[in-house]
Amino acid sequence: MKRKAQGAIEYLFMIAAALVIVLIVWRQISGRGSSASEIADTAEDKISSELQQEIDSGSNG
Repeated sequence: MKRKAQGAIEYLFMIAAALVIVLIVWRQISGRGSSASEIADTAEDKISSELQQEIDSGSNG
């Protein structure tokens, strides 16, 4: 009986360790995704601004 309990506890610890690893990986991936999104938004704003300046200078000249 004692061996079965030990095996069950070890199994639960392995599941807990796997869940912790999954949560850490998930958090890292979601953090990088938001960083990439912010970079893309900044680049899009800059490109749009520069294109608008080119259009405005072309129509004035």
